[in-house]
Amino acid sequence: MAAPVKILVAGLPAETVREIGLRLRDVAVSEFENAQQMGRAAAHAETGLVILSDALPTEDAIYVARRARDASDEMRVAFCISMQQAENALLAVKDVHVDRFFLTPVDKEEMLLELAKMCRVEVLAPNASHGDHIAAAVFEAWDRAKPPTFQKIDKLDDAAIALLDNNLSPELKAAAECDAQGIAETVEKFGFQKGARVARDLAERLASQSLSAVDGVSISEQLLALRDSLLGPPSAPRPATPAAEKSRLATPGAADPLAETQLEGRRVLVVDDEPMVSRGLTSLLSRRGMAVTALNDPLRFWNVLEETKPNLILLDLEMPRISGTELCRVVRSDRRWSELPVIFLTGHTDQASIQRVFAAGADDYVGKPFVPAELMMRIESRLTGVKARKAPVETDPLTGLATALKATELIDRFLRLARRKSDPYSIAVMQIDAFASLASNFGRAMTDSVLRGIGGLLPKSFRAEDVPGWWGGPDFTIGMYGSGKEHAAIKLGQICAKVAELNFLADDGRRVHVACSGGVAQYQTDGETVEALRQEALKALEKARAIGGNPVGVSGVKATGAMTRRVDVAIVDDDPALVALLKHAMESRSMRVATYADGEAAMAALTGADPEVQAAVILLDVDLPALNGLDVLRRLKSGDVSRLSNVVMLTARTGERDVLAALELGATDHITKPFSVPVLMHKVRTALKQAQTW
Repeated sequence: MAAPVKILVAGLPAETVREIGLRLRDVAVSEFENAQQMGRAAAHAETGLVILSDALPTEDAIYVARRARDASDEMRVAFCISMQQAENALLAVKDVHVDRFFLTPVDKEEMLLELAKMCRVEVLAPNASHGDHIAAAVFEAWDRAKPPTFQKIDKLDDAAIALLDNNLSPELKAAAECDAQGIAETVEKFGFQKGARVARDLAERLASQSLSAVDGVSISEQLLALRDSLLGPPSAPRPATPAAEKSRLATPGAADPLAETQLEGRRVLVVDDEPMVSRGLTSLLSRRGMAVTALNDPLRFWNVLEETKPNLILLDLEMPRISGTELCRVVRSDRRWSELPVIFLTGHTDQASIQRVFAAGADDYVGKPFVPAELMMRIESRLTGVKARKAPVETDPLTGLATALKATELIDRFLRLARRKSDPYSIAVMQIDAFASLASNFGRAMTDSVLRGIGGLLPKSFRAEDVPGWWGGPDFTIGMYGSGKEHAAIKLGQICAKVAELNFLADDGRRVHVACSGGVAQYQTDGETVEALRQEALKALEKARAIGGNPVGVSGVKATGAMTRRVDVAIVDDDPALVALLKHAMESRSMRVATYADGEAAMAALTGADPEVQAAVILLDVDLPALNGLDVLRRLKSGDVSRLSNVVMLTARTGERDVLAALELGATDHITKPFSVPVLMHKVRTALKQAQTW
């Protein structure tokens, strides 16, 4: 009986090593973690095969491969490299002879077939009896890999938060991209296919040079999905079936890998290690109006693919060092090329070979020697039959704003983030008044001009994390992250004022102005979904129109009169120097301020059915002429003003009784004079944030 073939392995997952030992007949597998020990073992001529991985340090892998080659010309060397780092790995080992490259995550059956050829042994059928052992190995390996994987996800969370704060440094961005790629490679080894897809998508997004705060929201949501996808038990990754691959390629919303103009082109990449075959194909296809690039060295596949951007690939199945099925898997795993037609040319037309090419993601195959007419028919069919999937319309061409469908999707992401971080979120609806009469009085061109003008104004008036969208007709909707409804109503009122200032020119030369009305509702306080919040905002809008006062209504808040002015802070104090100092400090920070020198003036402005001023925060001195601060506070409470405004007392009185009296009357804070202006500003910002959560 012949001695078993000795196989030395390093850097492969435990379940892969176990599978090699169980599925290859008459082999003895030895696994190493130390390059020196493996090199000494490889130096013995009786070793038949050495399998290395780019999980090893490059210098260690090169050392072992060279020791193996020095020991015997008959010893074979296989190298497993990740798809994402294939070009770099190939460059690093270009001076070392490697008999066969495998791309990870490996196709298990494909790898076993190739290893069996290299060892001249038989591949055994899967044995259900060792399934438990494989599962146990997978669980054990995942227990070791899980903690560092989730630590990397935590780092990605930090990057997303930094992006939301517009504080993502290039170093943190690069580290996050690297972590996302590492997560994808790790989790795919344990069968978490969904997690691997999410992680790869994250890596692509983090590689973008045009990230904004809005991307931070969707990245945060993807990280939540990534965590959820890794909560289940691990499993050994399965090779993709043709049906599953087709289903993946047809998934709605997948990235468009090629521009439409390229899909309509006739560029063909021929990959065959036989120069005579590639020359014949080049001549045949060129005569039929195709631009052909022939490649005889499959290890240059990545560079040539990027350079030529073909519309179709002709792949040889059997090639030295790396097979056509491995290259096809590269194409199918890359979002840019996943829909690129791939046709195999093969002299093996048995059932097992055909299953191999379709499992790798091939679109078609042609047997060698091929009939030129049949080959051309299959190529032409693929070139003319593949159509670029057009993405759904996301931006309205007239207004330039997100469509209702796209805006709803974006706002939904922000709503989930707001719930997770306990931040306020408001939705505002703005409608053009008398919109129908615009068309009847001035024609369709005028309505288009108005919609175009407002569409251009809204993005300039909001932050990057706010989402303006057009719902059709006179109806615009804006999602405002971090804004309570009171603050959002102030902002919307400013927008309505800006719209009123726009000039539109009619066909007869008349200048036309339009007015808008609005309504605002707040997430969780008034509703849980985009549509529910829109309906509440529309109700507030209609109430505001019915009263005929302020053009903006707030859901759940009594409408104010036409003359009501909304401000951030009202200062009620009789010290002119202090008032001037505070007003300057606040206005320099873009806060809207109103000031009153005595209690009577403040009461006249802040109370009543239609108050002159509505303030988010009121700074109220206790010792005031005409009407003291505590009496003012009582009236504010009886007039329901303190329910909508945060009142902060300013006083030289430090007695516990005075402080408690103010708090019992509805004050939210108490600051003792003299005070530090920065401390007061911090209190004001805190009070404003509290006001936004109403």
